[in-house]
Amino acid sequence: MHDKLSASKKGSRGMKIIFIAGPLSTGGDGSREYKAKNVEHAEKYTVALANAGIGFFCAHSHTSLHHEKGSRAPEQFYYDLDFEFLKNVADAVLAIPGWEKSLGARREVEWARANGLPIFFPKSPENIKEVIAWHSGTKEGDR
Repeated sequence: MHDKLSASKKGSRGMKIIFIAGPLSTGGDGSREYKAKNVEHAEKYTVALANAGIGFFCAHSHTSLHHEKGSRAPEQFYYDLDFEFLKNVADAVLAIPGWEKSLGARREVEWARANGLPIFFPKSPENIKEVIAWHSGTKEGDR
């Protein structure tokens, strides 16, 4: 029921939103530098999407390094918060390279599949033509 309500809310918006899924801390040493590298990589996709006029939500830049900014909320709070954006706002998912190494990104992609959202797997920020086609409503989308 929650998902149906979300779908009806999404249908009333004007801008399609794509949720960026990918690794943040999984697969590395957990250092600030490793996380910052993953944030930087994800943000390259945000720039490409913005340049194409496509709305997005990027958990990497939304919640990265929040503890350094004074947050005392547990990590799970941020995972849950980001998942709410996926469930209630996203119209599609863009899985960046390395997504399969991330437990969170795998969960996001699985949820998108189960709920019929388009999922895109571009190899680089320059390779988002399928996302652009989906956004513009043409038939080249990669589901």
